[in-house]
Amino acid sequence: MTSQPFRTSNDLVLESLANLGVLAAGQTVAPEDFNYVNSRLDSIFRKLGALEIVYVADPNNIPGEWFIDLAAIVAGECAMKFGSSADFVGPLISSGLGSPPGSGTAAISLKMMTRGRPTGEPLRTMSF
Repeated sequence: MTSQPFRTSNDLVLESLANLGVLAAGQTVAPEDFNYVNSRLDSIFRKLGALEIVYVADPNNIPGEWFIDLAAIVAGECAMKFGSSADFVGPLISSGLGSPPGSGTAAISLKMMTRGRPTGEPLRTMSF
């Protein structure tokens, strides 16, 4: 565990694999497992932005407070490759992004952390 304010995408992949039960403590990760999860990160981050859950601007500077929730979401989104039973996949999806998307525990937590924060977008107004 690190005390840094930001984490990297490599940290996120490793934490997600640990959530999936693929990576045990002290064990090295299989390159194909790491590459599979790492290749899905961009599309998962884009999906989170499109759903207006959270926008990850820089995958190598992930805010520490988002890290656990993002790892749960990534694990849920990658669960089908690592487990075939509904008993394995279902709980990972519901603790992550959820079904329907945005209803999972981690998704709701991220929404709560980022709600009411300034977006930096220009405010559209109508003048009469």
